[in-house]
Formats: sequence, structure tokens, C-alpha cells
Amino acid sequence: MRVLFTTWSSGGHLTPMVPLARAFEEAGHQVRVAVPSGCAAAVARTGLVPVPVGSLPKAARAAGAAPRPRGRWPADWPLRPAELGAEQRGLLRALGDKQVRIAEAMAQGLVAFARCWRPALVVHDASAYAGTVAAAVLGVPAVGQMWGSAAVLRLDRQDLHGPPLPGYARLMRRYGVDPAREPDLWLDPCPPSLALPAPVRRTPVRFAAADGTGPAGLGAPAAPAGRDGEPPGVVSRICLAWDDADGPPEAVRAALRQVEARGVRVVAGPGAAWPPLRPPEGCRAVVHQGGGAAVVAAAAAGVPQLVVAPRPEQQLNGARLALAGAGRLLTADTSAAHVLAALSELLERPSYTAAARGLRAEILALPGPEETVARLTNPDHPRRADPPPATPPPPATPPPPATPPAAPRHPAAAPHPTTPPAPSPYRGAAPC
Repeated sequence: MRVLFTTWSSGGHLTPMVPLARAFEEAGHQVRVAVPSGCAAAVARTGLVPVPVGSLPKAARAAGAAPRPRGRWPADWPLRPAELGAEQRGLLRALGDKQVRIAEAMAQGLVAFARCWRPALVVHDASAYAGTVAAAVLGVPAVGQMWGSAAVLRLDRQDLHGPPLPGYARLMRRYGVDPAREPDLWLDPCPPSLALPAPVRRTPVRFAAADGTGPAGLGAPAAPAGRDGEPPGVVSRICLAWDDADGPPEAVRAALRQVEARGVRVVAGPGAAWPPLRPPEGCRAVVHQGGGAAVVAAAAAGVPQLVVAPRPEQQLNGARLALAGAGRLLTADTSAAHVLAALSELLERPSYTAAARGLRAEILALPGPEETVARLTNPDHPRRADPPPATPPPPATPPPPATPPAAPRHPAAAPHPTTPPAPSPYRGAAPC
């Protein structure tokens, strides 16, 4: 069976897909990962075979391409978007339009490769809308891979639950498919106690480190620092993971300097997706922006989290952590004093560590990538029961039809008028 993975970004979008892609390969299936050309090297470093399909539009690559929210959003705003203000709804529309532009840039190359290689299944990043387009063109199942966010955010929809955004509808019609087509299934690594209900079909999948060592790569929850080999006087470690080239805001920097002056060691990671997507051993707290991949990586390690969130979906993840007692949420316009107080609270109150270890236990109980592969390819595979269905908020789009787990028969693929792309320098990445 051929399985085509696709995402539009590396880091926290690509890394959660790697364990599932490898599980497909280990089960004997063929896997390709279609990404914009700028992400191909990142795919190759994982050992998977990349397929470059176009380039990201300049506006999507630019720092600050999407507007930033002001103030704190309601903790359950995806359930009642109609209650958001005009500025908030406009921001969600801008975020959705940005992802539609990315889908437009990827669609031609992705559909051309899909028609040539003819996969039986397309697994796409939750915000890589071109993956749904390609699956619809071929008439094969589309599976959305979430990265740990607390909600299935349908930014491709007007006001989250309405009809498709006009640009996305035009893109679907351009390829002769129904704009109402949606992913057949969503794979969700979010711990159940953090997840909000959604009117879509989703199935849990356990977070696994990209090096295949299991949740957080550790046999036990993260332990306090101060083990042998650590500098004298170090009693705790705080791990910083900031997925932004400019680094964290000055308030976070100032607070961390004060923390270090008190004898706490600060370990800075290269981004929200620490290779292999796990906090370093000995972490007592993780500070990050609230991306889903970072949330699940820290939760899988049983580590409390401080989220300093610049975007609404990151605020949502931080709010859910706070409600679960496993972290704190601050907005990006916070002060150094508030950051310092929140860090001190995470380090000094055992309840945060206990709640974080509860999230780790939830993650360990979820089905792993191997079981997910069996479920997607074998309808008779015994599986764990899905979580009980949640009551969706009205109005909601009706759930799509169930995913056929077995490989479907392909319809005849119409010839594509474009010239196939030139062979890639990456291993195995020729058009077919």
C-alpha cells in the first residue's frame, strides 16, 4: 500500500507525523512525504523520502505574516465562535486565509505527484489543506494528523463551523472536487482531559518521540534536577523551547535571568520541537509558546508547562493546561514579574507536577503508531474503544462519512497537463 504524507512546515508540524510514517514503512508499506521545497531537507534528515511540491508564498514565510491577538481569549472559544468579537473573528479569518494561500501554492505539485504515484491513503497535517484536495482528486481517504492542539480548529471554515472559506472553495472547484469534502478521520495525540469536543470523527494516537524511543524517550516521568554531574548548587532546571527566530519576548528573557540568578539552570532548546521532540532529562518546567507539539511533548514527559502565548490557538492550549492544573498561561504582552511568579509557582507547588504526570499516564494509555497503522489498513483489526462522542456545539457541520480502513480501489486518474517536476537531489524523491 502506498501512503502519501504531506505538511507545509517542518518542526512542530512535521515531527509528530514521523513516528506514524515510520510505522507504515515498518509494516511493509511505501511512504512519501510531500512538502514545500524549503522543508525537503528536514524530511530527509528523518530518514523518510521527501517529495518537493512547490514553495511557500513569501507572505507565509515572513515573520509576523499573521496578525497577533490582543488580550486573553475565552478558554473554550472554539465551541462558541459566534460570541467572539469582530476583531477576534477577523483574526481567525486571516489565519485561515493564510493557510488557503499555502494550499494554493502546494496543490498543483501535490496533485500532480499524487496522480502519478497513486497512493491509497493521504495523511496530511491538520492545517495542510492541499492534502484534502489531493485525496479528493484521487477518491481516496484523507486523514488529518493533529499535533496535540486541544481542538480541531477548522480555520478553513467561515466562523469555524460554517461553509468553506471562499478561497478554499475555489481551490477545490479548480480540481473538480466538492468544496464540502473533509478529512475522513482525524488522528489526535492530545491527552483526553485537555481535548475539547468537536463535531468530527477523531481517533486517539499516542505521542511517540521521533527517534522511536516512546513517549518522551524516558522510562519514567521527568525527575528533579540535581543528579550527579550537574553544576554545584543547581536545584532545578527550566527548559525553554521557543519556535521563533527572534526568540522569546523580553519579559520572558528578563524573568529567566532572574531565575538563573537564584541558582536555577535554564536550558534553551532550538525550538518548539526539541529533537527528537522531547524535553531534556531533568526538566522541572518547560516554557514555550503553546504549540500543540510542544504541549504534548512536555506532557508526555510529565513536566509542568508555562505557556506565554502570542496566538489564539496557543492561548487555547495554555488555558486547557491551566484548567487541568498542569501549567500556567500568560499572554505575550505579560510582564517579567508575572513570568517569574508563574515559574516559581510551577517549581514550588507539587500539585503541578502531579497533574503533569497524570497527563503522561493518559498519553501512555493511548494506542501507539503501530496500532494506528493496523487500524487504518485492516478493518478487522481489534482496537481500543474511541472516547465517547462529545455533543457538538450548534451550529455544526455534520460529521463526514466513516473512513474505509482498507485501501480503496482507485478511480481512473485523468492525465495532468503540467510537466512533471525535475528529479530532486534527495534520495528517492523523483516524481514517481
